[in-house]
Amino acid sequence: MSRKPDSTVRKRNRFPVFASIGTVAALALIVSFLRFRGHEPSLPARDHFSASQTTAAATGTNSQPNEVPDTRLRGQLASARAELNAVDAKIRVQTSELTSVTKAKDTLNSRVADIERENAGLLADKAQLEARITQLQEEFEKSRSEKNAGDVAMALQDTEIRELRKKVADQTEALGRQQEFAAKAGDVRELVVARNLHIIDVHDRDGDGKSQRASGRIFYTEGKSLIFYAYDLADPRKVDARLSFHVWGERLGAEKPIQSLGIFHTDDVSDGRWVLTFDDPHVLAQIDSVFVTVESSRKTVKEPGGRKILFAFLGDKPNHP
Repeated sequence: MSRKPDSTVRKRNRFPVFASIGTVAALALIVSFLRFRGHEPSLPARDHFSASQTTAAATGTNSQPNEVPDTRLRGQLASARAELNAVDAKIRVQTSELTSVTKAKDTLNSRVADIERENAGLLADKAQLEARITQLQEEFEKSRSEKNAGDVAMALQDTEIRELRKKVADQTEALGRQQEFAAKAGDVRELVVARNLHIIDVHDRDGDGKSQRASGRIFYTEGKSLIFYAYDLADPRKVDARLSFHVWGERLGAEKPIQSLGIFHTDDVSDGRWVLTFDDPHVLAQIDSVFVTVESSRKTVKEPGGRKILFAFLGDKPNHP
C-alpha cells in the first residue's frame, strides 16, 4: 500500500483551516476598528464578532480592544481644543485693537486732508491779496503823478494798502500755524501705527509724598523717536526767563555718562504745555530712563545740577504694539 494518497489528503484539509483563521482575524480587526470609532456595530457584525470570539477562545487568541490609545487620543483632542480656544480669544483681542487703531488712523487722515484743503485756500487768498496790493500800489503811484488826484483819495488808498498788508500778514501767520499743525498731525499718525510704541504718563511726588504740580506724557518709539509733553513746569503768571527745563537720559545701573536730550520749549502758553522732541536712534539705544531738572538759563549746562522734577522709565514692554 502506498502512503502518497494519505499525504495529499492532509494537505488538502489544511487550506480550509487557514482560511477560517484568516477570516476570524479579519473580522476581529473590523470589530475593534468600529468600537474605536465609537459606532455601534450592526447585528450581522455582532454575530460575526461572537463567532470570532468563540474561535479566538478556541485558538488562544485575545481580541479585546485596547482602551488606552482611545483615552490618550481624547486627552490630546481636549488639549488641542483648549489651545484652539486660546488662539481664537487672542485673535479676537488683536482684531479689536487693530480696528481701534485703524479708526484713529482714518480720523487723522481725514483731518490732515481737511488741513491741506484749508492751506490751499489760504495760499489762493494770499496770492489774490498780493496781486491786489500790487495793483493798488501801481494805482497809488499813478494817482500821485496825476494833478487831479486829491489828498483824500491818496489817504484812502494808503489806508487800504496798510489794511491789506496787515491781512496778508495775518493770513501768512495762519498758514504757518496750519502747516505746523499738519506736520504734527503727520507725526501723530506715525505714532499711532508704530509697532513698538510706549505711552507713559509721568506723575512724580516730592520729598513729603505729595504729588507735584508738574506732570508729563511721553510717546516713545523704540530706536526711533521720543516726544515728551510736560505740563505746569512753571506758573504761567510768573514765567521766569532765568530758568530752563533740561531733559536727560541715562541707563540705570550703568557707568555710561548721562545724555542731554535738550530743553523744553513752550507749546501752548494758555494750557501750560511744554514739549521736547528727540529722534537720535544712537542715543536712544543707550538709555532706558529720562528725567527733568530745573537749571539756570544764564550759564551753559553740560550735566544735571538743578532740582529734579520729573522721572520716567522707558524699559518696560511696549503697551501699544
